[in-house]
Amino acid sequence: MTSADVDSRALPRRALVGALLLVSLVALVLVLGWLRLDPNVASLLPEQGEAAALRRYLRGFGGSDLSLILIRSDRQRDAATATVDVAAAADELAAMLEKSPSVERAAARLDTSGQLDPWLVWRHADGPAQRRLAAALTPAGMRRRLRTSRDLLLAPGAGSVAKRLAQDPLRLQQLLVEARSVGSGFRTQADGSFSSDDGRARLVLVFPAGQALRGADAKRFVMAARAAIARVKQAHPKLSFGLTGGHAIAQATERMLVSDLQISSTLSMILASLAFVLTFRRLRALIAVMPPLLLGTLWTAAVAALLPGGLSAIGISFMSVVIGVGVDTGVHVYAALLEARQAGLAPHAAAALARRQTAKPVLVAAFTAAAAFAALGLSEIAALRQLGILCAGGEVLTAIAIVLVTPELGAWLERGAPPQHHPPRWTAWLSWLTAGRRRAGLWLLLATLPLLALAAGMWPPLANAIVGLRPAGLTPLNVQQQVYDTFGGRSGQWVVLVADQDAERARTRADTISDALSNMTEHVESLDTLTALAPAASTQRQRLAARDQLDLPRKADELVAALTEVGFNPARFSTLLDNVRNPSHALVTLAQLRHGPSAIMLSRYLGQDAGETLVALYVLPRRGRLHEQAIEAAVHKADARATLTGYGRLDRSLRASLTRDMPRVGAVAGLLVLVALALSLRRPRDVALAAAVVVVEMALVLFLIRVLKVPLHAYDALVLPVLLGITVDEAMFLLFRAREAERQHRDIDVVVSETLAREGPPVAATALTTAAGFGALIICDFDGLRHLGMVGAIGSVSGLVVALLIVPAGLRWYQRAP
Repeated sequence: MTSADVDSRALPRRALVGALLLVSLVALVLVLGWLRLDPNVASLLPEQGEAAALRRYLRGFGGSDLSLILIRSDRQRDAATATVDVAAAADELAAMLEKSPSVERAAARLDTSGQLDPWLVWRHADGPAQRRLAAALTPAGMRRRLRTSRDLLLAPGAGSVAKRLAQDPLRLQQLLVEARSVGSGFRTQADGSFSSDDGRARLVLVFPAGQALRGADAKRFVMAARAAIARVKQAHPKLSFGLTGGHAIAQATERMLVSDLQISSTLSMILASLAFVLTFRRLRALIAVMPPLLLGTLWTAAVAALLPGGLSAIGISFMSVVIGVGVDTGVHVYAALLEARQAGLAPHAAAALARRQTAKPVLVAAFTAAAAFAALGLSEIAALRQLGILCAGGEVLTAIAIVLVTPELGAWLERGAPPQHHPPRWTAWLSWLTAGRRRAGLWLLLATLPLLALAAGMWPPLANAIVGLRPAGLTPLNVQQQVYDTFGGRSGQWVVLVADQDAERARTRADTISDALSNMTEHVESLDTLTALAPAASTQRQRLAARDQLDLPRKADELVAALTEVGFNPARFSTLLDNVRNPSHALVTLAQLRHGPSAIMLSRYLGQDAGETLVALYVLPRRGRLHEQAIEAAVHKADARATLTGYGRLDRSLRASLTRDMPRVGAVAGLLVLVALALSLRRPRDVALAAAVVVVEMALVLFLIRVLKVPLHAYDALVLPVLLGITVDEAMFLLFRAREAERQHRDIDVVVSETLAREGPPVAATALTTAAGFGALIICDFDGLRHLGMVGAIGSVSGLVVALLIVPAGLRWYQRAP
């Protein structure tokens, strides 16, 4: 061989190595500079129906409501001491956070020192409250309330209420709070604090700067809050502190995603490598496959870095899946290389033959799996579309990298004497298991049992929660539950969203809905709206007009008579009586609230999105479908353009989304797989056997999901069609090998034995590495990923078992001659 021949071979190889290094370097820069995780739960929601309204709510309100810090004292401490300690800690923490640049506002209490003109309470009174206010202004109602006020003044320690009663002897403000069914966010005690009745627990309300769905903003606020909590805890070591709210949940979710990505990808690599080494029993085989596998994974991660918005909680699973599925190509390429070396070929000749023999089938298999993954692009859920794109791209890129690189590395590693081929004993056992047409027919008959089970109705039920947005293990969510347990309430709250380009009109529409729901206490457990703080101007005028219809000047004379009869001196209430005769018509404005003690509450109700003002109303229905239907009807009657959404309503809308997605994704994935089988296998017998493997495998997977009680929701359910493309490889490679054996042997027993002996171990390795990739997700904290991993692992193992039984049984049953 001349030096010119060597140079002519080395030049393309060097160019190829240079191109691979350049592409990999660019990919590494993209990954290090642009790849980021996205804690935004909006990507986990469909883009239609009520879920779309929830996505808009999350955008318009920064992804969160107010943040809360729960401060508690244990039950062992003296009640009086605990109350004082908790109150002091809450005030100190609020003052400290108020100075933080990461906080817009913080409050441990609302200022209740100012006394509202009692005749202006009508501005904030819904229908039930107006009726009770009117009843209090009847002669009998006045006397009854004045007697109670007199008793309060005569009680010990009445000094704190004397001033308040001097301005409002009928206690109309108190009546407003007691009467109305509309709340204003968080209930306060008499001193304005957000405290439990026993004083052992308090809340500090915080309006963070920035958006919860921006990772940097969430992290900045959480760090500032934790630093402030740590300083206050030093002064109050016997108290416990808990942080919750959108920013804390988003930051904890992002940390969980980072952990899930790191641990699952590492575990996937370890498990896939272990399955690979056990197949070939040669560590050098792993050395030949791992570099191109890492290259393909790096290239796929670079694609992920270019995606807008970052990696979602479901999208991060691409790395584990690509590693597990990508090793498949390496298994077949290296097995062909070893077989060529055992046949006596020189290392480089064996590498060239292995590439020629395997390039087409492994790339066909890769594109088939990629097509199945790409079918997820039809999903209404952005995170699943993202997962489909990344897994499809990763499958093809990894296969290309392995086909290009592994033969070259293998030729260098296998320069010595090749290992003898020793098929494992289980391949002979499998061959015996299906020997003869009778046994083969029996196995084909048994393969129909999963289909019969499904026909009998043994389908896996959908999970109670169709979408897992917030993992139960997150600390901020545990704190949120503690807030519910301490202050009352429960999950399941709905959001009624009103959007309008005119801010005043949006508030008026929201007031109309609030008034309608306030009269439905038999259906509504709680109602929380902006109208309790700042109704629209037109609403306030209507309510003041209703007040004026009571003829307040005449009521002034009746009040004088009632004061005299109960024992009060009317002269001491001259200012009050003047206000009754000439009642104020002053309106409360948002500008006033933004500079007052209630400013922190406005962020709970008002948002902006796409140039429109959003007004949110929060309603908690009583348990039962009839109550929910009544509320839905009332909202739609009050405002046909308002939308109902919220985490409590997602289940029904997502069931509908899943019902639409499953047939579409399944049909496209199935069609693509059938086309790929027809183009690659061509023989009707082989296409029929491969299709039978896929059908039986899917039936077995569905049956096992039911038996093993794996929750089936929007994420893992849509992976089921993808298994069609992933697991068809086992049948395809067995049939390709059987076709080669049939060219050399007429005896079907020899054909099956040789097929299983030569192709059984690689097929087992590919299935197990795929199962390892999915199985690595089982340790993830995010529920959606964990269940996705369970379904994928079950599908991979089931596909292997079904292929190793049905393909030999089918070949024997057909008894096809060469």
